[in-house]
Amino acid sequence: MNLIELHILQSFPVTCLNRDDVGAPKSAIFGGVQRARTSSQSWKRAIRQLAVEYQPDCFAGKRTRYIIDPLRKSFEEKDQENRTASILAETIADALGKLDNVEKGNVKTLLYFSNGEINKVADSMLQLQFKPDLDKILNENSTDKEIKKSKEALLKYAEKAAKSLKDCVKDNADISIFGRRVADDHTLMLEGAGLFSHALSTHKVSNEIDFFSAVDDSKPEEAEGAGHIGTLEFNSACYYRYIGLNVDLLKDSGHLGHFSKDEIVSVIKSFLRASIVAVPQARKNSMSGFTLPAYVLGLAREGQPLSLVNAFENPVRSSKGYIDESQKRLDEHYKFLYKTYNLQSTVTKEVKIPENDLNTFTQELINIL
Repeated sequence: MNLIELHILQSFPVTCLNRDDVGAPKSAIFGGVQRARTSSQSWKRAIRQLAVEYQPDCFAGKRTRYIIDPLRKSFEEKDQENRTASILAETIADALGKLDNVEKGNVKTLLYFSNGEINKVADSMLQLQFKPDLDKILNENSTDKEIKKSKEALLKYAEKAAKSLKDCVKDNADISIFGRRVADDHTLMLEGAGLFSHALSTHKVSNEIDFFSAVDDSKPEEAEGAGHIGTLEFNSACYYRYIGLNVDLLKDSGHLGHFSKDEIVSVIKSFLRASIVAVPQARKNSMSGFTLPAYVLGLAREGQPLSLVNAFENPVRSSKGYIDESQKRLDEHYKFLYKTYNLQSTVTKEVKIPENDLNTFTQELINIL
């Protein structure tokens, strides 16, 4: 397995990057103490959103239950009249995720497809011989039994057309990296080439409580007290996070094998930049936790993925900030593993930030492709 790996240290001030079910910052016990935690899912979404800005023509996947309207518009663009487009869109949506509410345009399952894939399945559907069944559905004189039978037949056509979602398109690079699950059709599932850890603080963290009040600007002079009072939980932490990319999987025929070398290089470069820069946006306006990493160790290597989180199994303790000590621990742990497990035969490139700027850093890693 050829890998590109990022080991990132990033410090955040007062933030709540990722909330749990009661609105508190997520946490975990590691090394016997409580750590601040940000889920991989939270950071992946931030990376996806930023990568779209870098390369919208390749990172066009949308995760949504509201799939009927995009399908309908695709059929209408292919010269299908409105009623026909609606029936075909609803049938394909039912085949993919089981209809929930037709009026709202949603299905029961979150789906993850790009515009190119939506157009592909619409094209495939139009190539099938479904018209006799569609005519019966549209015919006011058809019996309920005939309509039911025709709808069942139309659904089978839709299921057949849905198989084209595995065909090659040029705007689903993000789906190849982040993967796709389709609960109602496992053949459409795609293993993501990206590997993501939950981000953990390198030190012990206890959540704190912010008591706040809001002033009522128009309250009568004789009225006392605040217009609103409440509490929010927050923390501050230096996080270690791991991100890996299985380059071999990304380049295979089921992923981006139809991309040219230059296109794959461009996709990986956008992904790496977004992975380093992106920040989860929970409470982005009230706590504004947008920082950049203090240290990034980038590796191009062969073998199985390797996290360096055990550098912090014994939590960092410091009264002078956590970045310097965390970086020292990370480098020492990497050197220990490098020597003990003979990693020198697997590492083909090693590059760091801030020793290199972001452009040089990403270029050095993709030069191995």
